[in-house]
Amino acid sequence: MKNLDRRLFLKTAGAGVVMAGTGLLTGLRSPATAANRGGTVVIGVPESFSSLDPFRRIGRLDYNAVINLLDTLVHVGADAVPAPGLAESWDRVDDLTWRFRLREGVSFTDGTPVDAEAVIYGFARIKEGNFGSQFARIDEVVALGEHEIEVRTSESFPTLLVELAQQYASIVSPAAFEAAGDGFGRMPVGSGPFRIERFEPNRELVMVRNEGWWGRDAEGNALPYLDRVIWRVLPDNETAALALGTGDIDFLYTLPPAMAPLMMADPNITVSSGATFGWEYLFFDCTRPPFDNVHARRAVQFAIDRQAIVDAVSFGTSTPATGPITPSSWAYNSANPGAGLIGPGADLERARAEMEAGGLSDGFEVTIIHPTFPELSAMAQALQAQLAEIGIRVVLDGKEIGGVLDHLFSSNFTCLLIDWSGRIDEAMVFNAFFKSDGGNNFGKFADAAIDEIVDAAAAAPTIEDRAALYHEAERMIIEASPHAWISVPSELRAMRANVTGFVNVGDVRLRAWTLAKG
Repeated sequence: MKNLDRRLFLKTAGAGVVMAGTGLLTGLRSPATAANRGGTVVIGVPESFSSLDPFRRIGRLDYNAVINLLDTLVHVGADAVPAPGLAESWDRVDDLTWRFRLREGVSFTDGTPVDAEAVIYGFARIKEGNFGSQFARIDEVVALGEHEIEVRTSESFPTLLVELAQQYASIVSPAAFEAAGDGFGRMPVGSGPFRIERFEPNRELVMVRNEGWWGRDAEGNALPYLDRVIWRVLPDNETAALALGTGDIDFLYTLPPAMAPLMMADPNITVSSGATFGWEYLFFDCTRPPFDNVHARRAVQFAIDRQAIVDAVSFGTSTPATGPITPSSWAYNSANPGAGLIGPGADLERARAEMEAGGLSDGFEVTIIHPTFPELSAMAQALQAQLAEIGIRVVLDGKEIGGVLDHLFSSNFTCLLIDWSGRIDEAMVFNAFFKSDGGNNFGKFADAAIDEIVDAAAAAPTIEDRAALYHEAERMIIEASPHAWISVPSELRAMRANVTGFVNVGDVRLRAWTLAKG
């Protein structure tokens, strides 16, 4: 397990691969030890929580809470390789059949058992959820025994494991879910490393250790180490930074790039930086003028000077994004980034040619909705200035992140600037954002030819076949430009020097069960 890298996993996922786990969370390269057991870590977060129901469209911060409360059958392990979660092992019996062996003796925090029937109930909720389309290939899930299930698919589903490692595939207590109804998002019950003690969405979320969790560290010690984790809402960056400096909080969930040098100079603070799989990007409504016109979308795409934005806004901590496949991905085409169509700098000649081709030579006005986070606000202002070079008059509409997400999830925008944490496999990216029925296709982009090639890429048997198909899909998507990609952010966190055990997986999820406090 320790030596299986992400490329090898994805290559062998088309064959009969058996994965097994002893309950150890292997590959978590953490200096924390059982000697540090106990205590509380207070995490400062820049936004309010909305809902902790994993089957709904929820925000990035909400997913960070969910990953610490609810378990999935599969976890993301070292090098982003699928690792045992509630399923201690699995076997791909044939091209259409997977068998999962569940851990025995595991209970939800309400005392009800995590058994085959509970997991089958979970699959039903997953398929009914907002990302159910990504599990459309599952025909049925049946119990082979109290702790064994079989997943039967209508066609090859080689990326099932990485889908099952996502929070929208959480396994929840059937009893609690049925009892709570629409209120489940306020007090979710699962079998994860923590359970909720108190939840005030606009103020703080308090989690306490689930003493019955199955997780163990590399030495066999029970996880999590901490007694309690407090997520405190501190939307003002200066206030949050001051709180970290004085020790009022122990961990800063998001470190603005401009503050990194100051934090790094403080011997009492540790700064963590790591590449992500995600983007900062513009969403276009492809059904609404002017962006129902592909030439308008392409004009914006070519007019953006990504390198200038990265240099000015992120202080060089980000990298230019030249398409949906990021440099951290196994599918990244380093020989032909951006499919040869877009690069780090602007191409104003091509941008103006697209404006003319679309009958837009006189320019147009558009409103860009964006979060009021400092970095994204600065990015919006840079875009406003850059797009003015080709006659696009940008009106900026900054909103608190909850308001931005309301507009995004309801597809109530013409153009919207947002960031996204990314996923460890391209199937979860392309299927969600660029298929006609994708769970994240808020701009209502539709192209039957792209649907076909994205489906083929997800089902291809080898990593080489999949990468080639995703390269072709990327070229087609950039030509259609349902998004304008700007930058690939780094995951910047800051913590007190006595906080250890933080592991950066690259998916912008804070796994608090490995944290310890000296």
